[in-house]
Amino acid sequence: MDIVWISHPDNYRPATLQGIGAGAQERLDLFAEHGHTLRVVQSHLIVPGWAGGPRLWVGDEDLLDERRGFMVTGWTWDAAAATHISAISRAIRASSSVLLTDGILDPERLGSDKLAMYHFAGERGVPVLPTVSVPYGRHAGAALEQVTRHLDADGYVVKPREMARGFGVLKVDTIEQLSATVDLLTPGALGCVIQPYFANSGDLRVYVHRGEVIAGLLRKPAAGSYLANVSQGGSGSAMSVPSEIREHSERLARDLESPYLCIDWLLSDAGPVFNEWMTVSAAFENLPEPEKTRVSDALFATIADRLAAGE
Repeated sequence: MDIVWISHPDNYRPATLQGIGAGAQERLDLFAEHGHTLRVVQSHLIVPGWAGGPRLWVGDEDLLDERRGFMVTGWTWDAAAATHISAISRAIRASSSVLLTDGILDPERLGSDKLAMYHFAGERGVPVLPTVSVPYGRHAGAALEQVTRHLDADGYVVKPREMARGFGVLKVDTIEQLSATVDLLTPGALGCVIQPYFANSGDLRVYVHRGEVIAGLLRKPAAGSYLANVSQGGSGSAMSVPSEIREHSERLARDLESPYLCIDWLLSDAGPVFNEWMTVSAAFENLPEPEKTRVSDALFATIADRLAAGE
């Protein structure tokens, strides 16, 4: 079956976009090996609508003219683009096609909103960092009062509530720097959260398939850096998943009703802390063998199950 990956190229700098394009052949080949044709369509070229049924028009073509699988990159720094991408996702959900990037309980709320993730995980006894969400406009400064009350730390991390790939994650050392950061963020529409910064040894991405952990990818920042994302210069290697993280990861996947889930854990000096989760769009190419094949097989088994459901 055809798979359409709807991307939002405005998320990336031109050089980054070229790098993603150069590295995409491996994923295209993997889809072909599993009997799928992967096509990439840029979100700004699509016009959602209704004409006797849900439509996704690209010029004269309707992407929903037959049943397909769709993967939609939903995160973006642009609030207007986010509204447009939401319309695309809702059109797919209303059709006979399958939105593969859902794959989770309540995808509208839990698919990308880190604050919603922390609420969900924390209520289940999963260790979560204390977090302050920044209000909008001239009210944003009120977040600093809550930071001084509830975040006991020598430094802070400010990050977007609904982004990925380490985009816009900023480490600051003082309340004065934090105040200036909030001032700079306030004119934009990008919602952010503030958390304490803890010394750490990187983060561990855990891959869960059908309720069981199948692999772990340890990601470490480059020397002098604080971001572990491989896309931001970090490095990746296989790691055995500790029992505590394994139990929490499997429970989250089960409670989220997700057959395939990737969960990131910060390996802080005080112990592991939940960071975020992703579904089928999470990268696995940086895993070594045999973990890489194990995870890719699990991914395509999940895609096959989702596409077969309801046929």
